[in-house]
Amino acid sequence: MKKVLAGIVVAVMVMVCAGSALAVDWPTGTVNVVLPYGAGGDTDTYCRQLFQRVSKITGQTFVVINQQGGSGIVAAMDVMNKKPDGYTLLFNHTGAALVQEATGMVDFSYTTDFVNCCTVAIDETYSLVAIAPDGEYKQYSKGWKTLADMLDYAKKNPGKVRYSTVFGSTTEYVGTMLERQAGVEFDNINVGTSGGERMAAMLGGQVDILAANYMQVKDYIEKGDLICLAVMSKQRVPGIDFPTFTELGYDRVVTAKKYEIKFPKGTPQEIVDKLASICKEIVLNDPSFAEVLRVYYAQPLFRDAAQMNVEDPAEVKELEAGLAVE
Repeated sequence: MKKVLAGIVVAVMVMVCAGSALAVDWPTGTVNVVLPYGAGGDTDTYCRQLFQRVSKITGQTFVVINQQGGSGIVAAMDVMNKKPDGYTLLFNHTGAALVQEATGMVDFSYTTDFVNCCTVAIDETYSLVAIAPDGEYKQYSKGWKTLADMLDYAKKNPGKVRYSTVFGSTTEYVGTMLERQAGVEFDNINVGTSGGERMAAMLGGQVDILAANYMQVKDYIEKGDLICLAVMSKQRVPGIDFPTFTELGYDRVVTAKKYEIKFPKGTPQEIVDKLASICKEIVLNDPSFAEVLRVYYAQPLFRDAAQMNVEDPAEVKELEAGLAVE
């Protein structure tokens, strides 16, 4: 009987907390959503699609602000210093943020110096591509047709394979893991942080290999201008018919980008909970949002703040451990 009563009390408390979050008078005006990347990429697309729906539900405007610089650090620090009133938030992904924390590139913590709200999507399609030998840009091709071809060349020519790196991001981490596990050394070149800049450098012959979300390179692969050497997921992603690094024996070359919402520290919990509740409904029950993600080969993923507070620091520790292994 006591257990039954205790269960009823807990259920009532959860309902009261949820009700108070939804009842809070927020937003009453425009909310700024700071995005650390340029327009048109995966993060920008997911963010805009999500907050279009949040705007319809709340009846208020959510303005997406593309604030590039420092692989996301500039935007993160800006949001950290904003008034914690619920009218400025950060939309980023773990791919860059947690790598920066694991490498000590930032003097703040993405996992503890913000108020976590929720996670809304996951993308496991990061792929390594090279110029195809017979495509439109064949003058820049090294003739590689497989990952083994590229790695064989890299072993025979240390430091000669030019890899497009955004330092302090997923690209740097997976590149480092491949170098270590395959026993090769790349020439790591930063040709820009946006997908557009990096692709232009690739097609212009400035770099030899590029790691990017599959959707960013899909059209070029289908046209025969690029070849996909391997995908950085643990298992094959539905719709992407290329081998994974794990299949090919490089099980440390794996990454997933989880797209998250964070508020400045001190933001009222009722506001954070209200937005999380709205996003949960969209992520789990809005088929049109799921379809947007499906087009990009990404998937809906809802994690609440409690999960993020546990899982993100654990991922940082895992990244630190991986980087420490020589």
